Amino acid sequence: MGAFTGKTVLILGGSRGIGAAIVRRFVTDGANVRFTYAGSKDAAERLAQETGATAVFTDSADRDAVIDVVRKSGALDILVVNAGIGVFGDALELNADDIDRLFKINIHAPYHASVEAARQMPEGGRILIIGSVNGDRMPVAGMAAYAASKSALQGM
Repeated sequence: MGAFTGKTVLILGGSRGIGAAIVRRFVTDGANVRFTYAGSKDAAERLAQETGATAVFTDSADRDAVIDVVRKSGALDILVVNAGIGVFGDALELNADDIDRLFKINIHAPYHASVEAARQMPEGGRILIIGSVNGDRMPVAGMAAYAASKSALQGM
């Protein structure tokens, strides 16, 4: 038996990179895992087949979709919010719709998912939000919007 046997885990943004590693770890440790994906259907399907976790398409920029996937996951022992995007470039030239989408995914989705998960979460449940060191600093020009979104997570 693993450390998370019998635990229910939802990972927002779990199909690639850090998210996929989180999925694999929780599955290895015995958890019942669901994870969301948006732009990486093939990777999500491969990961689901490899691990036995359940992949669920969810656009994290859509508040109702985020709330719905959390609700449909039932009482979560652990919510991991890993979904995130970056929009980089000169603030005077960036597309405003792209910046709005970044804030919806990087700030609004973690907030709404966390609130909805907390409504159903059993005693001892945990909410983990993956942030970035760039919430404290902006190491290169063109990262203002991204850094602001990660800074907002730290305030949560």
